[in-house]
Order: sequence, then structure tokens, then C-alpha cells
Amino acid sequence: KARIAEARANASKKELVAQLSHDIKTPVASIKAAAEVGAALAGEARIRSNYAQIISKADEVNILITNLFTSALEELEELKVMPADLESRELTALLERADYLHRARIPAVPSCLLFADRLRLQQVFDNIFANSYKYANTEIETAICRRDGTLDVTIRDYGGGVSAEELPALKEKFRRGSNAGQVEGAGLGLYICDYFMKQMHGEIILCNGQDGLEVTVRIPLSGVS
Repeated sequence: KARIAEARANASKKELVAQLSHDIKTPVASIKAAAEVGAALAGEARIRSNYAQIISKADEVNILITNLFTSALEELEELKVMPADLESRELTALLERADYLHRARIPAVPSCLLFADRLRLQQVFDNIFANSYKYANTEIETAICRRDGTLDVTIRDYGGGVSAEELPALKEKFRRGSNAGQVEGAGLGLYICDYFMKQMHGEIILCNGQDGLEVTVRIPLSGVS
């Protein structure tokens, strides 16, 4: 009876996720359509650029919602990560999309060929910048450095960081730092990002800098085992 009840609960959960995914697709499509109209009517390049960001994010959200039809957060292995050759110059656009509040200056990116999943890498950067916005709410510094076999993207804020005791646990499921306070969150973002990077044969490194948290996304170069 217990196994039957558990199976029914799991089936019900998947049905709920699928239904919610379907329901969310409609307003996302409306947002994209409205942004496309706004972009067509906008006279200033800056405004057209803002609309383009909305359209790009709507497309990204739509792809992620599609994943939810067959995946739940508890079944992370079902989220496919498909790394392939990626020109390093594409990182500039990924970082600029993630930094939608324009708090960081994106440095020049060394020319090289990466081994990464573009969508999952965008999710990783989106999560890191969103965490900085929520928990630090400061300016952001970024640095990009090519090392032996990897390209390292380091993102720093000035929010004070977290305690040394909590730092190793931030990549665990449902774990958040004590600095989270009343800020809404589930403690899954860095856990998922860590999974994505491992599937790309890279990693995420967390440490406390002088004034805040430093997150380094270590992306492997193509052809380097």
C-alpha cells in the first residue's frame, strides 16, 4: 500500500509540473509577442535593445519550461546537458544577458574554443548574477582568465560574503547561507549549476573575497580531457 501510494504521489507530482508548464507557456508567449511589437515601434536603439533582451529571455524561459514536462527538481539527472564546441566570444552575450541590471563591466574574452552547453551555461550565469542581486545588491566585478585547459570566469560582489563554515555547503540541495534572511529562495540554484558544470567537465568554485563572495565558473577548453 505504501509503494502504491508513493507511486501515485510521484505520478501526481509529474502531472502537476506538466500542467503548470503548459499554463506558463501562454503568458510567456504573450510577453514575447508584446515585446516584438514594442521593438518594431521603438525609435531609439536603446529601447529596441531592451525589447530584444525581453524577447531573448522569453525564448530561454520557453525552452526551460519545456524541460519541466519530463523533469522535476528531485530528478535532476533527467535535465539533459549536451556540451559541444562553443566559441569563447559568445560568453560576452551570455554574461550581458545574465547581468540585466547592468551592474558589471564585462572584460575582453580571450579567444579560444570551449566545450560547453550554451543554454546550461546561460542558466549558470543567470543564477550567479541573480543571487548577487538578491543577497548582495552591490556593484559586480567580473574577470576572465585562460588557464591550463580551462577558461575561468570569476564574478565578485561586495556584499560581505558568507561564513567560512557555510561556504562548502552552498552547493548542496536546499542549503542557503544565513545571510539569506527573508529573501525568497529554495536553495537549489547553485546545486543545479554545480550539476550542470560537472556534466560539462567543468566546475564552480566558491570563496570569500576581500569584500564579498567570489564565484568562479571553470569552463573546459575543447579537446582537453
